Amino acid sequence: MAIALRHCIALTGLLALAACGSPPPVVQTPAAPVRPADPELVFWESVRDSKDPAEYYAYLHAYPAGRFSALARLRIEALTPKVQKEAAPPPKAKQPAMSSRLPAPPPSHQQGETTIAEAPAPPVNWAKIDDLSGRAGPLLRSQIMDCWEPPPLPRGAGSFRAEVGIYFDPANGKVRGAAFLGGNREMTDDVFSRFVNSAVAAPMAPACRSLDLRQAGGDADTAGLVLLFALDSPP
Repeated sequence: MAIALRHCIALTGLLALAACGSPPPVVQTPAAPVRPADPELVFWESVRDSKDPAEYYAYLHAYPAGRFSALARLRIEALTPKVQKEAAPPPKAKQPAMSSRLPAPPPSHQQGETTIAEAPAPPVNWAKIDDLSGRAGPLLRSQIMDCWEPPPLPRGAGSFRAEVGIYFDPANGKVRGAAFLGGNREMTDDVFSRFVNSAVAAPMAPACRSLDLRQAGGDADTAGLVLLFALDSPP
């Protein structure tokens, strides 16, 4: 077989290889040339996700008019903290200089009368007398109110209440006595104690001892009435 093939090549040349039964030679296709990398694109890809404005500044320095320059400036603006300028306070107006010298007094014929400064009035207490027995009318309560001299209370002391029983002679209506029946504080409170004593002393005052309390009604067993003395301190 080999002898026959050599004989066929010798007779026909290389063009007869196919006809003589030999495969054709393999022809290799040349590879396509490799394109070089885009340096700007490579630079941008390396900084596109950065949180450092300096890297975007580096890109703009290398490519001031590059394809991604506008985006780089937006990233720089977003990553740069905004500094708020404090509003400057308005300038203070200059105060006129005060003279240390006192002005001369006006002539005597132009001077008015000397003004006397009055001392402030003391705090006013709110006082009231109510009827708890249903026998003392407004006139009688007003008459007893004129006999009452409540003590002054300090500011913010609060409210003071005292129930006082008044007993009188049913024959002539004259006051026989008065007694403290109860109140809203303890007698150990010095201010409350003075308040109670003033309330009990009111019907025993000379002006009230001469009153005729028979107008309050009652018999020999019930010749009396109960009054509520109320006193409030100034706020």
